[in-house]
Amino acid sequence: MKILVGMPSKDSWGGPIASEPPFVEALRALGADVAEEVYVYGDKDKPTPFVERLRRVLATAFRFRRRLNGERFDLIHLNTAFDLRTLLRDSASIFLMRPRGARVFMKIHGSAAEDFRDAGFLSRKLIDYLIERVDGLGVHTSEEKANFLALGFDAKKFYFVKNAVTIHEDLPADFARPQKEKTDSFELLFVSRFIPAKGLLETIRACEILRERGFRFTLNCVGDGESRAAAEREVERLGLREKVRFTGYIPESEVTEYFFKSDVFVFPTRHIEGFPNVLFKAVAVGLPVVTTKIRAAADYLSEPENCLFSTQEPADIAEKIIELIEDKALREAMSARNLVWGKSLLPPEIAREFLEIYRRICG
Repeated sequence: MKILVGMPSKDSWGGPIASEPPFVEALRALGADVAEEVYVYGDKDKPTPFVERLRRVLATAFRFRRRLNGERFDLIHLNTAFDLRTLLRDSASIFLMRPRGARVFMKIHGSAAEDFRDAGFLSRKLIDYLIERVDGLGVHTSEEKANFLALGFDAKKFYFVKNAVTIHEDLPADFARPQKEKTDSFELLFVSRFIPAKGLLETIRACEILRERGFRFTLNCVGDGESRAAAEREVERLGLREKVRFTGYIPESEVTEYFFKSDVFVFPTRHIEGFPNVLFKAVAVGLPVVTTKIRAAADYLSEPENCLFSTQEPADIAEKIIELIEDKALREAMSARNLVWGKSLLPPEIAREFLEIYRRICG
């Protein structure tokens, strides 16, 4: 099978740039003939002006078109999302690249399909075009699928997919995380792009409750973004400077070290992303987890087997962290189950699942 994959550029934000390259290498290792073209571009420093964005979309579509004219592919795999911007880009790109006989598969890395239930004329036309032209869609969660079906998409075209995770691929088979006693000092970990929906401020406020209850801890906040200034002010206001640390953006190797040296991962997100890689990295290395019951966490994780579910209320976040700190047996069992479950996210396992999806789409 010959596959053309639309990849994120190396300066892209978020999970795809971490998950897709090892996934593609795993496809090749399983015998697939895979070609790559950059399809998704990053806007790390500042938003790209509209004219430049339009120029980039057109250039990318015609680059794909030349590739498709010169070679025969069985399937085009496009890594994308679903919001107004990507709806415009994807419908225009597929129209211009002229896939010919190749099937089109879109892997959705986060979606806001629910925002289009009262879509205007243009948006509705573009949605209808994708409904007709796309042969398969990979979504991470049942909530996302339901939102697409409400727009008129064909249920038979949907496949549940996961992202490849590599953080644990070199762990020995008998690896186990040592668990502390409840009187020890705990290393709490929050990793994300710092935006309001990720729950950083709520996590910091939960830490005030932990301090008041007499628990020994440090919260390491790994990442950066628009919410950092507000988070630092909140730390000062609550007098938590000795308890909360900010690393800023650090190399991936250093982020990995935090996953291995921490005791509890805290991620009370309300963001609409499909499959948050940081959450599943934490699971894959056997961290006990406190997170919200939304999207991928709701579909793939169980309580108390893999995590404790919290609301976004600081008091509830704090109670769930305390429950983990006070129950060593719970942490041991959760860690062991997460290590086992995490093996299903290794690139070869994910690649096998996708190859089966591709075969079904191509008939």
